Amino acid sequence: MRIGLVLGGGGLTGTAFHAGVLAALDDLGIDARTADLVVGTSAGATAGALVRAGLAAADYFARVTGTPLSGAGEALLGGMPRLAAPAEPVSRSRRSAAPDLARRVALAPWRYPLGVLAASLLPVGSRPVDPGAARLRPLFAGWPDRPLWITAVSLLDGRRVVFGRDTAGSVADAVAASCAVPGYFAPVDVNGERLVDGGVHSLVNLDLVAGEGLDLVVASAPLATTDWVARDRGNVLRVAARAQLHREVGTVAATGTRVVVVAPDRALRAVMGADSMDPARRPPVARAVREQARRVLADRL
Repeated sequence: MRIGLVLGGGGLTGTAFHAGVLAALDDLGIDARTADLVVGTSAGATAGALVRAGLAAADYFARVTGTPLSGAGEALLGGMPRLAAPAEPVSRSRRSAAPDLARRVALAPWRYPLGVLAASLLPVGSRPVDPGAARLRPLFAGWPDRPLWITAVSLLDGRRVVFGRDTAGSVADAVAASCAVPGYFAPVDVNGERLVDGGVHSLVNLDLVAGEGLDLVVASAPLATTDWVARDRGNVLRVAARAQLHREVGTVAATGTRVVVVAPDRALRAVMGADSMDPARRPPVARAVREQARRVLADRL
């Protein structure tokens, strides 16, 4: 069976969400490292890179929850520092990040996702994202042999950039670009092009795997929701992500690939909270997601 993993955006709690999903897959006998294709966006780019670096799901989960790693995990990660909350910006700017792109979108708005317009109009972020992604540089001598696709968006023309499929670059640079949330982190220059978070195009980018000959795709979607209607306030913004993901599931399913989505239910949304960049929430999120994902996956796999 050919299996794909699609790991969506979601900040620091998003990486914990992915750790829980990958651990649940491992509990059910599926080793994420053997996936035939891994697609990562933003937080999912970091998770995907760690998978392709050879980090076992158990060690990923242990690192997120603050428990000891195996000998193999320690040997792989070495002295890599743990994630921390990003520092406050050293400067603030009101300048639009990409005024030329904003004008282009205004002339033909139907051609672009709404996120592209937002990315072009938001001020240029001043927090450097690269120091976080640079932690990955020692793990890769080149691009992984097993397929890894990492998404970003160009501020030049608003197109989706897919590293590992049609764009060259180091894994660390690709992850940095994919994590560069507009207005929060500074754009990342790769091959002379300013790039931002792949979530600007799609929070999951599931449609990329359509027609890739996969039998099953597991999509981990930290910013989506299981509920179209729910009373918790945070669910309202998540519904748009679910609608986008629902369309992408249809696109992939139409090519004959079965899709299983793991997204937060109401109980899990309460654990995740409203601040996706809060590192203190990572351990409880990973543990709660592992339990939910195990139930979801056991019913669908």
